[in-house]
Amino acid sequence: MRAAVKAFLYTLKENAMSISLLSIMLIFPIILIFILGTALSGYFKQVDIPKMNIIIVEVNLKPSIYDTILKYDKTFTKLFNAEVFASKSAALKKFSSSNKYAAVVTFKEHQRNNHSNYSPFGNFDIEITSKGGSQDAGFVKVYFNIFANYYKFARSIYSPSDIPKSINFESAFSGRFPRALDYYAVAMVVMMALYGSFGGIAVIEEERKQNTLIRLFASPKNPQIIFVSKAFAQMVFLYIQLCLIVLFSKYIYQANWGENLWIIFLLLFIYSIFAILFGIFIALISKNYILSNVIVSSFAVISTFLAGGYVRIDISTKFLSFLRDILPNCAVQSAFFIIIYNPSEITLVKNVFVYLSLLCLIIALTSILLMRKVKLWQFSR
Repeated sequence: MRAAVKAFLYTLKENAMSISLLSIMLIFPIILIFILGTALSGYFKQVDIPKMNIIIVEVNLKPSIYDTILKYDKTFTKLFNAEVFASKSAALKKFSSSNKYAAVVTFKEHQRNNHSNYSPFGNFDIEITSKGGSQDAGFVKVYFNIFANYYKFARSIYSPSDIPKSINFESAFSGRFPRALDYYAVAMVVMMALYGSFGGIAVIEEERKQNTLIRLFASPKNPQIIFVSKAFAQMVFLYIQLCLIVLFSKYIYQANWGENLWIIFLLLFIYSIFAILFGIFIALISKNYILSNVIVSSFAVISTFLAGGYVRIDISTKFLSFLRDILPNCAVQSAFFIIIYNPSEITLVKNVFVYLSLLCLIIALTSILLMRKVKLWQFSR
């Protein structure tokens, strides 16, 4: 136990005293958030997010809400490209066969009465069909939630003929979509956690570089206890850095991290565990310091690009879309945006917690099995 504590404290102290490590993992992302948030603020201010493709279905609804209201609403036309279907089954078939669309929005009329002044505006239900974990679908739900609430409220204070048909949603959407600063605060934290996998590589490779691996395996102490202590220290160090970036961007840059910061910190904790375990796994598989670094760097760059960490991209290819959806950084990034901008969709966030936990468990068990089969000569110079 004493050896494990010493290994933990030594690793933590060594990382904390490394100016180069602190510069890359802490100072660099803080500066990058400011640069990207400032440089791209004009773009995000103009369009907020790239236009999303949606399908609208109107079931026995006359007059058409799309033709009467939506197509003339400035916010709607700025956010969405819409295709209108009369059949819900046909719309769902088109939606399931393509990755082009963010959601299917179905308008259903309800409680029709025979009064002469009857109006469908405010007398409708909205059903939204989307794919689990879709960040764009969350934005669709935000818009139509505001849309439905507006008309239900307007119906209570206006007569049907007097309900305003031209709506400006800009004030209602204030704080509901990310600015450039908000977007890159999330994206950079998620990205830097992936680069934190280098700490997992260091758990194995530092022993090899310092020629202490042989002595460690030859000692009467269980070498796995030392590795676990060092891995835990790397995880704590990475987690503290990520939390500092979140707090700095929130209170200094005024980036929007929502009202549920504790959920974000909890998710970051599990994500930090994944990053360190991933680095250890790569080091055990590659058995080479340079190759391990190349694999982690390449994975971080490619997965960050697919997740939209550098710039939001529209992926229509099924394989790339599937690949993006299973990437842990994409799952975490989507969960962050849901927590911040659409906290009612907590089920999707729970799924991300379960997915990350299972991923960590699988990688941890695999790494333990690989560790037991380590041959010293495989890590020799």
